[in-house]
Amino acid sequence: MAFSKGKRIEDETSKRIVDLAVNIGCREGVDALTVTRLCRELNCDRRVIYNRFRDIDEVNMIVAKRCNEELIQKAEASVLEGASYYDNLLARIMTVFTYIYEKNAYFQYYTALYEVSEGGVKNELLQDLERVIERGKTQGAVNAATDSKMAAETLWILATGISRMLAVNTEYQYQNARKTMLYGVQAVFESMK
Repeated sequence: MAFSKGKRIEDETSKRIVDLAVNIGCREGVDALTVTRLCRELNCDRRVIYNRFRDIDEVNMIVAKRCNEELIQKAEASVLEGASYYDNLLARIMTVFTYIYEKNAYFQYYTALYEVSEGGVKNELLQDLERVIERGKTQGAVNAATDSKMAAETLWILATGISRMLAVNTEYQYQNARKTMLYGVQAVFESMK
């Protein structure tokens, strides 16, 4: 991901930086992930990092992308052949909810991290949910008038937000959080039908 004549290219150093960033970020948290720390562990100077990435925020977004890719793989593995569209969508959402809850708080932080652009909120997990809803429209399972982006954002907020609340509050019981999330998910499903 180094810059060459204004274009990004991938190289071994970029991959090492990203792998280290994922390891630090998901194990120790966003506060531990600094350019200084990366340079110290890679035994390099700051130019090596800044020649490849704009800033530490960009590195954090790459860590978030990796975490969400891991979540999406888990969610896709939960889909059952022959199950209804909504049963499979619910299985995906429950897998995301449970997996985020089971991981540490640092991983949870990254799954809810997003960028805001002219096109709206950008997060790989969110975009994946939007694609699944769009696929439901083409299959006839989702009402064509459904705002896929809005439905996906609501489901994403329910899954990531409630699982994070659960993880940071020891008084909030898993079953209660799960019921709350399912109540919201069912409401979104009803509006999609």
